[in-house]
Order: sequence, then C-alpha cells, then structure tokens
Amino acid sequence: MEDYRPFKIVSVLRNGSAMGITSAYDAAVYMLEKWPDEDGPKAKLARQILLNCLAGDCSAAVARVAFVEAAKEAGIFFETTPPPPPTGKMGPRWGKRKPVRTS
Repeated sequence: MEDYRPFKIVSVLRNGSAMGITSAYDAAVYMLEKWPDEDGPKAKLARQILLNCLAGDCSAAVARVAFVEAAKEAGIFFETTPPPPPTGKMGPRWGKRKPVRTS
C-alpha cells in the first residue's frame, strides 16, 4: 500500500462522469493513459513529480498538489469537498450599529 502513496481524494471529469483519484499511482496512471490530448506546462511538470513521488523522492501531498494544478489547467478538476458547517456563532459586530452623528 505504501508504494501507491495515498492522498486525499481528487475528483476529475472523464467522459462526463466523475472519477476519484486517491493515490500518486492512480494519478500517474490517469495522466499517462486517460489525460486529455492538450498538454500544458503544469501537466508535464505534474507527470514528472508523480513519477518522482512513486520513486520515493517526494511526498504524496506534493504529488497531489501538482496533480490538482494540472487538472485545473486542463479544465477537468472539480471541487467535491463541502464547505465547513456553520458554527452558529455570530460575528463580533453582530447587532451593533454605527453611531449616528447629530451635527
């Protein structure tokens, strides 16, 4: 399992459906076999970083960031992380009004 270098899920579009990438290995396979034809500079750099990661030269977190940036560049990334739940607390200025000038 350590060979695959797992990371937090990254969602990308493939033929109109969502696909979850959960490791540097999956990201490398996706980039080498299923990546869109247009290649930008971030995609080329991400491929190199992913291969370096699988060789043990960098962390899975670095590989994930490179993959996300390349996916954004290619227009296939979409955010699936929900926003944090509201805390229910009002801000420090809640209910306060500005003083009214009377002159």
